Amino acid sequence: MRKTLFPALIAGTLLLGGCTNSVGGTNPLGGLLGGILGGGGAYDDRNGSDFERAAVNACGQEAQRYTRDRIRVERVDQTSRDTVRVDGRIETRDRDRDEFTCTFRSDGRIAGFRVF
Repeated sequence: MRKTLFPALIAGTLLLGGCTNSVGGTNPLGGLLGGILGGGGAYDDRNGSDFERAAVNACGQEAQRYTRDRIRVERVDQTSRDTVRVDGRIETRDRDRDEFTCTFRSDGRIAGFRVF
């Protein structure tokens, strides 16, 4: 019994460790943007295409120009074959201008960026 108990404990610990990492509000895009994005965002890049991930990366970097605080991507929609719209929040103390919307083109350029 001792021989089977130890491997079962190790496997259970590893599985639970993975669950707590994803449940605790960590940012799924942290690796992509290197800590630019804040935790608790609604967008999960695991289901997104490479085009959507590139849009999140470019728009997140553009939003970072407006603040030293964290950025949280909340929604990513591919509106056409050539454009992706990224909506998010800039976590600042000023609630007047804490949202942004960004349109990213397939040629790698940002077509429009607005903070409101």
